[in-house]
Amino acid sequence: MKFIQLFTLILLTSFFFACKQDTKQAATTPPPPAPEAAPPASPKPEVYLFATTVDKLNLRDQPNKTGKVVTQIAEGAFLEGTGEVSANKEDAELRGISYTEPYFKVTSTTPEQHNGWAYGGALQRVYAGSRTTSPDLGKLTQLTSFLKTLNAKKLDSGKKAWDYVTANFSDSKGTLADAAFILLEGFLSRMEREGEFYKMTENFKWADADYEAISDEKFDMNKYPHTKSLAQNGFRLETGEGMIFPIVDWAKLTGFFAQKATPPMKMYLEQELLEQKEKAWDDGGVIIGLDKVAERAFFWEKFNREHPYFLRSEQTLESQRWTKITVINGSDNTPSYDYETKVVNEDYKKVWTDILQKYPGTQLAKDVKTISDLYASEGWKRTKKVEDFITQYIDGMYK
Repeated sequence: MKFIQLFTLILLTSFFFACKQDTKQAATTPPPPAPEAAPPASPKPEVYLFATTVDKLNLRDQPNKTGKVVTQIAEGAFLEGTGEVSANKEDAELRGISYTEPYFKVTSTTPEQHNGWAYGGALQRVYAGSRTTSPDLGKLTQLTSFLKTLNAKKLDSGKKAWDYVTANFSDSKGTLADAAFILLEGFLSRMEREGEFYKMTENFKWADADYEAISDEKFDMNKYPHTKSLAQNGFRLETGEGMIFPIVDWAKLTGFFAQKATPPMKMYLEQELLEQKEKAWDDGGVIIGLDKVAERAFFWEKFNREHPYFLRSEQTLESQRWTKITVINGSDNTPSYDYETKVVNEDYKKVWTDILQKYPGTQLAKDVKTISDLYASEGWKRTKKVEDFITQYIDGMYK
């Protein structure tokens, strides 16, 4: 299991250990802050473009598993939509991944133009905007058709995918570059999940210097034959839980796509790469300054406010939530209060003060003020009242 997945489980456990509430105490607990303000008015995309990620995807007449199948859509085909989403969500497992997703109302781009509802977990959003700036569907179809010919469990498929993109998308700009990035990164991530390339690294006898170099992003991938092979196919090394494993090389993706992509995608790529290079967490603890975590929380709040229809908004919203939760509540091994005395740590009091001064008017600052005021009223201790409030607050962020 990847490090971030392990840390997610640890952190969520620490956040929700107080979920069982005393009803008498809950009656005196202040309500959680109001939901975050909606982003400023922004033109709704005229059209959404989705690529299908599984073969024989059912297009149904109703947004549920019992709806009549109108037709089946091939893997790599494209569907158009206007953003209409079902109110209900359903569970499904696709390519070994569990999803809980709604259905999207879509139209096939084939001459027949079938209409219906497609399951969101099997769709990859590659465009959202006006028809006038829509990417070249012919080039994208050629890309998905090529990727379908590759075996995600074979390492050399990474180089083949990269070679195709380099040969055919080096001159791409704007929304076409955005879509090509989404499709290539999606395929490489699938290789990472399905290829079991971790077997190339888990039984290798690594030197202590290798661990340190990998952790510091200074490891020479040409050092060993198997690491050179990983690099040639679009992967780099990561450490976590005492293990070394390959992951998709975002530096290579950013280097190729950032200058070609739309401004929002360029910002996203560069910020994601920065956060990968300067990790915020390790072994359940915060390993960068809390001021930097606050900067990231501010960045993602501003990004999501300015780009509410971004192609990867689910991920950018999650980045916003996680960084804000960290500056407010800490992590399992870097808590915001002393576990024994229950007194708030001075580092957190300082970052809260800094946030109020640096980011006035943001939702981040509003939430920090609400929680710091509550702490102050409780003598800066993690009382039951504070515990219940923060539990409700975090729970509300995921509703």
